[in-house]
Amino acid sequence: MKVIVTGAAGLIGSHLCDIFLNQGYYVVGIDNFSFSNEINLPKHPNFTFIKQDLSKTKINVDADVICHLAAYKKAPKNSINSSEVMKINFLMMDNIIKFCKTTNTKLLFTSTSDIYGNSKTFNENDPITIGPPNVERYSYALSKLHDEQLVLNCVSENKIHAVIARIFGCASERSNKGWSGGHIPLFIDKALNNQDITIHGDGTQTRSMSHALDIAEGLFNMVEKIDDLKGEIINIGTDEEMTVKESAELIIDLCNSKSKIIYQPQEEAFGKYKEIKRRFANTTKAKKLINYKVNYKTLNVIKNIINKWQK
Repeated sequence: MKVIVTGAAGLIGSHLCDIFLNQGYYVVGIDNFSFSNEINLPKHPNFTFIKQDLSKTKINVDADVICHLAAYKKAPKNSINSSEVMKINFLMMDNIIKFCKTTNTKLLFTSTSDIYGNSKTFNENDPITIGPPNVERYSYALSKLHDEQLVLNCVSENKIHAVIARIFGCASERSNKGWSGGHIPLFIDKALNNQDITIHGDGTQTRSMSHALDIAEGLFNMVEKIDDLKGEIINIGTDEEMTVKESAELIIDLCNSKSKIIYQPQEEAFGKYKEIKRRFANTTKAKKLINYKVNYKTLNVIKNIINKWQK
């Protein structure tokens, strides 16, 4: 079977490519390295890479399935503004849907847990309330929610065969050490360099952090069963929660670091945006439909990254 992976040089995308190749798939990876690293790309005879901006150019290869992981997200140090995030993510999705329509290629679209906002259940079928429209930070979540609806509309109109994965937090030794990599890789990098760690608010907000391999395994299982999952939305992540403060303290201890924790008021960090207080993956549906399981506890994720980055 031949599969296309967009965002192939990214954290999850690169792990997913490795799994496909290990299972005998032929893989075409697409990336433009906006948020990724070329070093993550596999070196394998059944892997072909295409450097491409999917918001500007069409896909010119065939495949049985396309896994769309590529996405734009505003970060403090890049030049992308929030309106561009929404525009670029839509243009990529529009391009991919047109490709799927004309080639009958099946689609796995990776959405985000960000669209849940301050949900209490994180159930795929629950109504979604994100936040007030005058807060720029919601742009990424709204772009993903828009793309979800676009995909599901096309499915209900029998124009494409697609499934959606809502991805929760994850990390691995391939994580970006900056803001876009998430709080755990950022904290580890700071601790290994004995730099102070900044926490927004009081640190009692919880997050669920999987190993990226567990996420990639879940996506692979969705592709393996894609014929039976048409139109389904499935959470992929872990239901294990750890407060941001606990993770910072644990990382400082494991790194034998001299780092101190600095608390920054939420209003100073986020302005009108209200920090999400709780985040965990409700994987009830994933366990039932794709036999999803978590192999790495958060502690193991942290230890693995520290061991790799210390060398």
